[in-house]
Amino acid sequence: MMRTILEKYFLEQGQLVLPGIGHLILNQKDAIQVNGKFEPPLIQINFDSILESTTKPSKLFYIYLSDHLDCTIEQAIIDYSAFFTNQLAVSNNIDLGNLGQLIISNEAYTFKSNFDSAHYFQPIHLEKVQLEDQSQNNFNTTSKQWWILPLVI
Repeated sequence: MMRTILEKYFLEQGQLVLPGIGHLILNQKDAIQVNGKFEPPLIQINFDSILESTTKPSKLFYIYLSDHLDCTIEQAIIDYSAFFTNQLAVSNNIDLGNLGQLIISNEAYTFKSNFDSAHYFQPIHLEKVQLEDQSQNNFNTTSKQWWILPLVI
């Protein structure tokens, strides 16, 4: 349950602070046109390691977490830190669900993202389109003699 709440928070806010470890940031770069093709947007989940072990998430994050866990803010703080310590006690990686995995080796954290925007977006090649003369195929003209048909009827 904690994983799904963290995923949802990350997608809404574009960042997630991991206490004493670092923070995840969602980086987005818009699509651009280069040399006759559209380069797709680039979306990445980046991890920045924090050198200070006292770095903690904001109080707004804990309020969000307590609302979704239906508990007090103090209990949300305890549950959030326990989520990481429990996973570290079992193995050297922290599973963050659809976001990716934090892998610990030699006291250093590395992040392996599960999201690769190249799987979803491909470059689009543009081609020139020939425009033909539309004066011969003028289907949108209205007759100026509309009164003939009602007169005949």
